[in-house]
Amino acid sequence: MSGKVRVNILSQAEEDIEEIIDFIFEDRPSAADSIFEKFQIAFSLLAKNPSAGRKARDKRLSLLGYRYLVVGNYLIFYSIKSNAVYVYRVLHGARNYTEIL
Repeated sequence: MSGKVRVNILSQAEEDIEEIIDFIFEDRPSAADSIFEKFQIAFSLLAKNPSAGRKARDKRLSLLGYRYLVVGNYLIFYSIKSNAVYVYRVLHGARNYTEIL
């Protein structure tokens, strides 16, 4: 894909980001700002290069077209459809994402 594609952050992913930022902000406001900025940079990267993330390792998720991009301790789960990126979830890497997705 050439040029930028639209990145659609779905409501559940928005909620995930809010929860992450709120949790971090309680103890370290500057760290919350930093991770939020890293998420924004990641979304910009996906707009320029949707294939930047890896294909999901889990067979079921891979067959569903899920990809993920690592941002610090977090995984951004997304798919590419019709010249657009759809971000489904943003989860801590220690969580059992195969059961969540």
